[in-house]
Amino acid sequence: MKSGSFPLFNQNAQTTADPGGAVAAQSYARRIHMLGQLAGIVTLIALWPQVAVPWQLLVWWVGTGIAQLILAGLACRVQLTHPAMPIHDPLLRHYLFSAIAVIGGGAWGSLALVGPYEAGPVAQAILFMALGGVTLTGAGILFGSRTAYAVFVTAVQLPLFIQTVVNPPSTLPHSSVFLGMFVLFALTLNDVLAISHRRLAATEPASHELPAPWQAMLDSAGEALILAKGLRIEHWNRRFSELMHVADQAPIRRLDACLANRREWHRHARAASDALGRGETYRSVIRLRRTDGSEFWAELSGRRVDGTPPAQIVWAANDISDRMGAETRASMAWDQLFALVGQSADWYWQTDSQHRLMRITLLAGPDKEGLEQHIGRKWWQFPIGAPGSRPAHGTLRHTFEQREAFRDLEVEIPDGSHAPRRHLHLSGTPRLDEHGGFLGYHGLATDVTERIRDRERIHFLAYHDPLTSLPNRRLLMERLEQSVARAHRYEERVGVILVDVDDFKRINDLAGHSTGDRILVEMADRLRHGVRACDTVARLEGDTFAVLLPELESAGAAEPVATKILSILHQPLVQPSPRSALGASLGIATYPDDAGNADGLLRAADARLLRAKRRGGQRIERA
Repeated sequence: MKSGSFPLFNQNAQTTADPGGAVAAQSYARRIHMLGQLAGIVTLIALWPQVAVPWQLLVWWVGTGIAQLILAGLACRVQLTHPAMPIHDPLLRHYLFSAIAVIGGGAWGSLALVGPYEAGPVAQAILFMALGGVTLTGAGILFGSRTAYAVFVTAVQLPLFIQTVVNPPSTLPHSSVFLGMFVLFALTLNDVLAISHRRLAATEPASHELPAPWQAMLDSAGEALILAKGLRIEHWNRRFSELMHVADQAPIRRLDACLANRREWHRHARAASDALGRGETYRSVIRLRRTDGSEFWAELSGRRVDGTPPAQIVWAANDISDRMGAETRASMAWDQLFALVGQSADWYWQTDSQHRLMRITLLAGPDKEGLEQHIGRKWWQFPIGAPGSRPAHGTLRHTFEQREAFRDLEVEIPDGSHAPRRHLHLSGTPRLDEHGGFLGYHGLATDVTERIRDRERIHFLAYHDPLTSLPNRRLLMERLEQSVARAHRYEERVGVILVDVDDFKRINDLAGHSTGDRILVEMADRLRHGVRACDTVARLEGDTFAVLLPELESAGAAEPVATKILSILHQPLVQPSPRSALGASLGIATYPDDAGNADGLLRAADARLLRAKRRGGQRIERA
């Protein structure tokens, strides 16, 4: 149902500040009320001698008259947006008018319940004729809305229809069928009247022509302008004819004929009615259709200029198809660019001229790292991680203050409140205004945490034993060479202790290799905790370990360490094994007393280890 489509209460009627429209609507409502009262009096007089309790008819007539008077006044006030009840929403007015139709129809429908139907054939005939006449009269009054009329007919005829079904008249047993056919006829008549009215409004010519100077003024405007009264177009300028391809012999007469999508008409009509009802200018972007069937995007604005109902509105339209097309193409290109960039980066970021983060946009994947919580902070203001884990803050700050483009700058940010931290690669370029002034940086950020962690894992495996996580022979040799070079420079001594478990092959054979591996891990832990923090414990191969002792004061300083190692290895094992304690053979060599380089020092310690094993093990060989 079109909101406000009652001919009695036209949706374009003005406020009470427009006296002409208010008086016309009120006069029409008063005439309809008088017609209803007259019909009620005639019905009352006709039924009075036919019923056993006439006072019930009198009560019905008084109640119906009061209801009609109240509803007519209320509808007129609401449609005219009375100051005491300012209702601008067309949908709300639609619901209110539907309620009025229900109440008005129900007042007449209640006539079948006050006694005439049970009074006799004559009273039944009068009742049928009265309600039938009211139904047909409603078809002429409510022809603008099939929904409202259907509601009205239901309220009028439903009580009578129920009576005919429950207690059919003896003179007309199938009256319910004829009553249903009559309702269908009334609905069809309502549709015919509505179609005829719309065709008449569409073909009705303009009431008058604009004066030549006014028409010339309209034609000189660059915008397409039309003057409409309600839905009917009365005048337009030359630009509108050109825009819509309007021919003189086939002009456009109705506003809704200009829309490309008729289903959008109701939505725009409601929004426009609401804005214009408040005295505001209605603006929208809408798709229109020319008379040749082609469509285009238009920027539309409308404003009410006349208070005489129906409202006169000036509409202005501009063809913005090129602009919309350019914006659509730009939007598509932007989306495609972001999709492409999202394949190689995770975030887009911007800073202000002070290098503070002001925008972070997620490009791909879930934002598990929550970078947006760092907006307002500078890239070098994150908490400091481990020394050497990332570029110094001064270097990072210097890079930004150079105001030059950069790429793959590695930074670290917190990942929650604890380690591990997130590693990012930043690429950025300065943002400049039209005068070349610096606005800040913008660029891309890529999460390389897993890449760096994989690299660190590979590096760790290359220099550490996978079972015990101790340095392997390669890392031991690097540290040994560095220690020897330092000792040579500062005239210090370096010691190397090689440790080999006695009869470890027997442990593997009796308890299995898994037990042997657990014993090696326990042995590595004992060695690690039995030396200084600056010393290095490494696993060379199998059950052979090495202990690097840098910065020794004398050649004999390594012997107490070896004695301590032999003691802690001889303690009972935590892991179950064929032996409760380990025996070990140790060989000691020192620089520069036993060798002048790292390889010689390791060979000397190995030779003394073999001598200790040949002598029965569980001993230390020094020289």
